[in-house]
Amino acid sequence: MTTPESLNPAPLTGLGDYSYKKVLEDDYSTGKLNLKFKGNTKAFGTANYKGWLDMSKQQSQQETKFQFPYKNYFLQIATREDGAKVHIDFGEVAKLGNNGNVNLFANAKLGSSHLSQAVIRFGGVTQWRSITNHLRFEYNPTNVVSALSRTLWKNKDWVVVTAEDFQVTNGFGVKRLDFIVGHLSQNYDIFFRHLTEAPNKKKALSQLTNGRLILDFVYRKNKYTFGLETEYNLAKSQLNALVGASTKIEKVDVKARINVTQQRLGLSGKGKLNDRFNWALSTELPLDGSLPNKQGFLPLPIGFTLDTSL
Repeated sequence: MTTPESLNPAPLTGLGDYSYKKVLEDDYSTGKLNLKFKGNTKAFGTANYKGWLDMSKQQSQQETKFQFPYKNYFLQIATREDGAKVHIDFGEVAKLGNNGNVNLFANAKLGSSHLSQAVIRFGGVTQWRSITNHLRFEYNPTNVVSALSRTLWKNKDWVVVTAEDFQVTNGFGVKRLDFIVGHLSQNYDIFFRHLTEAPNKKKALSQLTNGRLILDFVYRKNKYTFGLETEYNLAKSQLNALVGASTKIEKVDVKARINVTQQRLGLSGKGKLNDRFNWALSTELPLDGSLPNKQGFLPLPIGFTLDTSL
């Protein structure tokens, strides 16, 4: 029994995880201490714990997530300081010949103090050949119904994802219009993205297209991976650029990235303590000649993550 698509850990509001994220974003948690545990059962159940301390803000948070099958259903219960979430995937409700199927799901996000804060969602996942579509309706405490649609098309060399968020009641409007187009190959990947600014508010068409345009290029050579990202914010007429590289040195995954616009260097390393425990360490340093920001009694900011699977 495989985990249904509605329980994919990647956020439904995002466009997915690709190679640019792995080389330019992952493992850079500078300023935070993270602790992660994951347990698995023989019956496809999982239990997850994540706790983190933001050292600059002196704030801590934690969340738990339990997921398990029941007959033809899949259940998930998650808790955080601001409330809880209950999700149920009802399994396959329709077969689209030999090439696809439809699953239905529902979930409720409950506030920490009042049930009136609950957000109710209902939707379905349609998979047909190389296309996967998520369609979700949401009813929130302000009595507004929204609809989110995300469509993924992928073959061997190309990936295209579109995500649209609509306000259905209290004045119809579009809040989000995001997309990504990527070409994948053995040695290089290239992606073009558009991300909407302030995606939680309905907008005119001119505002929808006045977001961020991002071009990512990833190149792989032997054990090295290089990444380049350029981002142009149309609303602010602002250009930003990142360059990064990753490799493996003595069983440690080492990464470096430079924020060209902000003139900052990020460094990270990730490895194994033993067969069960993994660690990740990161820092960020200025390149403009100034001194790094202190972090408590430490002379420079750090981020540390410890995770394990039981």
